[in-house]
Amino acid sequence: MSLYGVLRSGVSGMNAQSNKLGTVAENIQNSSTTGYKRASTEFSSLILPSSEGNYNSGSVTSRVRYTIGDQGPIAYTSSGSDLAISGNGFFVVSDPSGSPYLTRAGNFVVDGRSGNLVNAAGFTLMGYKLGTGMAGPSLNSLDGVVPVNMSSFAMQASGSTQGTFKGNLPYSASIATAAGTSTAADPLAVPPVSGAVRFPATNMTQGETVKFRVGGGPEQTFVVTTQKTVAALAADINAAVTAGTLSGVNASVSPTGELVLTSTDPLSATDVTGTYTSVTKSSSLQVYDKVGNPIKVDITLSKVSDTRWTITVANGTDPTDPLTGTTTMNLDFDADGQIIAPAVLNFNIPGGEPFALDMSGMTQLAGEYNVTGSSNGNAPSAVKDVEFAADGTVYAVYEDGTRVGAYRIPLATVPSPDNLNPRAGNVYEPTAASGGYQVGFPETSGFGSIASGALEGSNVDIGTELTAMIEAQTSYTANSKVFQTGSELLDVLMNLKR
Repeated sequence: MSLYGVLRSGVSGMNAQSNKLGTVAENIQNSSTTGYKRASTEFSSLILPSSEGNYNSGSVTSRVRYTIGDQGPIAYTSSGSDLAISGNGFFVVSDPSGSPYLTRAGNFVVDGRSGNLVNAAGFTLMGYKLGTGMAGPSLNSLDGVVPVNMSSFAMQASGSTQGTFKGNLPYSASIATAAGTSTAADPLAVPPVSGAVRFPATNMTQGETVKFRVGGGPEQTFVVTTQKTVAALAADINAAVTAGTLSGVNASVSPTGELVLTSTDPLSATDVTGTYTSVTKSSSLQVYDKVGNPIKVDITLSKVSDTRWTITVANGTDPTDPLTGTTTMNLDFDADGQIIAPAVLNFNIPGGEPFALDMSGMTQLAGEYNVTGSSNGNAPSAVKDVEFAADGTVYAVYEDGTRVGAYRIPLATVPSPDNLNPRAGNVYEPTAASGGYQVGFPETSGFGSIASGALEGSNVDIGTELTAMIEAQTSYTANSKVFQTGSELLDVLMNLKR
């Protein structure tokens, strides 16, 4: 064994232990860094060819590895924009030049200049903007991700387009339909008329209906759109006859205060028959037009048979500006009290969008009247907060309490996370050894979930690092002794020449 080999071994050992001390120092100083992953130094021997009688000293090589795939402890904070990943995956972030990176550091805040969500290292959180037709991420690409920016959602309104109205209609409710009572014609009337019908109506309310038929003609319907007296109802029916939407009758009020429809057919004796349907139950639902004006939609329900109810909607905010489209329909129930399709009412909101009211959740059971309703859309309001869901959806929370889905945050990973290349700012980029991106949404396809108001801490254990520091110090000292001894022997050898 040559003295040069001894010197080489000592230097190699000192360099290796120096690398180990470097990773220990880095771990200790980053023990409080959000999302930091511990580095370690692994050694491997380098053996040189030797003969049976002569040993040729080799050396040791070192390689730094990171435990990037290990979960760190999660601690909860007071900031709702702090995000932690529980399970597999990394946040996708970008630097100021737009280059993408991966990180577990989720200490995001809103940047006052750009409105973007950035973490403590200045990297911008990336996500998919909802409402842009993006069905889902590319499985192996980050195409389509944009900075999560909440400033574009400030002070905006959206018109209502859909809503639900569901609950139970009482099976025991009384049937609200009554046939009109036929009366004799006035023999002195000029021109002569043959018949009339009297309805048991007093003060009318929105949603009540008057249906009548003149002779063998078609059934005609008049829907009450707002509360009114019988005299006002008679005047409205006569106005509708004048306008041509109704025909063949003249409306009046009997001495006892009932609505009377009399045939105006001058050519033949024609009877008038009909029914009057009163309101059984009523509710209302608030919707919004295109600019965010609130409009109250009055909903009335009338039981017309053992298995049928009618539902009628009207503009409760301004009865002079009625809803258009289909404003009334039948709700039919089977013997089990379950609704029979179709159960969607399509009408138009004044100044707004076409609106679909889904009533597929209605039942008719032996219980109380108990209904709930909801609709989309919102009035003009400023964003006051940002809310994050476990599935990665980012909601803009407005001052009026409305929550609107703005973005959805993807998670990305690689086949071998421990082989990612660490970069400044606690971010990582893929390498040939790590493999390419695999992208998905939280809580799907093996990806973890996102916890709001929490941060993932460093996975460094100080006790372990101090132990490793002592080991590296001891080995470094021992290797320095080998080098020192080899140097002294070399000096002795050189002195022999003199």
